[in-house]
Amino acid sequence: MHIRTYLISLLLLPLPLLACTAFVMHKDGRTFIGNNEDSWCTHGLVRFAPAANGHYGAVYFSSWTGHPYKDWGDQIGMNEAGLVFDGLGIQPKDAIAQPGKQRLQFAELTTRLMERCASVPEAVAFLEDYNRSFLHQSMMFLADANGAYAIVQSDTVIVGNEPHFAVGNWRMTCNTDMDAVPIPRLQQGRTLLAAGVPATVEGALSVLRSMRSCREFLGNGTFFSTLFEPDRGLIHLYFYHDFEQPVIFDLREELAKGAHTLDLPSLFPPNAEFQALQAYRTPFHQRWLFWGLMTWAGLAMLLGLVCGLVVIVRVGRRVLGKAWKPVWPLFLVGSGMVVFVGLIGILLVKEPVFYFGLGDVYPALLALPFIILLVAVALFWALRKSRTDRWSTVPALVLLVPVLVGCAYWGMFW
Repeated sequence: MHIRTYLISLLLLPLPLLACTAFVMHKDGRTFIGNNEDSWCTHGLVRFAPAANGHYGAVYFSSWTGHPYKDWGDQIGMNEAGLVFDGLGIQPKDAIAQPGKQRLQFAELTTRLMERCASVPEAVAFLEDYNRSFLHQSMMFLADANGAYAIVQSDTVIVGNEPHFAVGNWRMTCNTDMDAVPIPRLQQGRTLLAAGVPATVEGALSVLRSMRSCREFLGNGTFFSTLFEPDRGLIHLYFYHDFEQPVIFDLREELAKGAHTLDLPSLFPPNAEFQALQAYRTPFHQRWLFWGLMTWAGLAMLLGLVCGLVVIVRVGRRVLGKAWKPVWPLFLVGSGMVVFVGLIGILLVKEPVFYFGLGDVYPALLALPFIILLVAVALFWALRKSRTDRWSTVPALVLLVPVLVGCAYWGMFW
């Protein structure tokens, strides 16, 4: 399999979900739609696409980490008619095949949706003509100026028009008990909505704020938030869980300026927590680090293979009764390289480990840095005691030490 295809497939494996949240509130003739986009992205864009060919114009909000195998993606959008979409990650489930239906990438499908549909019923009908199997671990939240909403998954569509509704990263069914969904921030927002906040920007903002994320480590969490007034065409944009300094757009005024794109972070004053995220070095934000780890893994695989072949030769010489050298240093190097490559593979495809630790993927993985540390100590001891097989122990230490320093930097030893 081509390396790019392989890495993309790994990136699509189930990850611990980030708790993105969204809600719609329709009360006293007013509608508000709020969205919190949680990610570790450091790049964001606001893109205005005017109407063309009799279609609706729209605004799209996209983000990107900087990772070489992840692309820019539209996360949220609203069109001139007041239809809003939001993409949320959910628990994976094998998608049911939908033969005969056209299949599009998420960005292309949502663009067509925004261009051609004015309401949730129209959007749901429009999506019936398309293959949704790509939504095997994500869903689309739709809401419109009338307060109608829909949850669109690969195998389920839920439509409603209650006075208020909120969602998070949870796979929905028609009989889902929303009170039992284990997302505390979602439940906080639902509690406020049920209590009856006023149908004002301030009231809707209180719900949006209650559902945002700001974690202890680096203050990371909600990258940006949007509060739409679809009946008025207004967009309140907030950056990095700071709700004191909004940027407000009038969609019709912006579309009248023609197609244009704005750098999202640059619209706001300096944010200390965002600057801390930018300064935090991970292979998902720095390409040089990604490719450096890839190179290190390739060299480790080569060294482990050579050591394995030499061990086989030496064992063969012993079986034949010929002179032979000890194999344990080479066996230690080879085994260490196997663990080493496994750790780097996790570091390259599992972004949450840099914020929550290796145990967030699987508790047993907590041992990997310590195993590599023990191998490095043993190889250093062997290097001091004997000059035998220095050709393998020295390169092994050269490979291991920088990654051990990285593990210490990322807090994987405590």
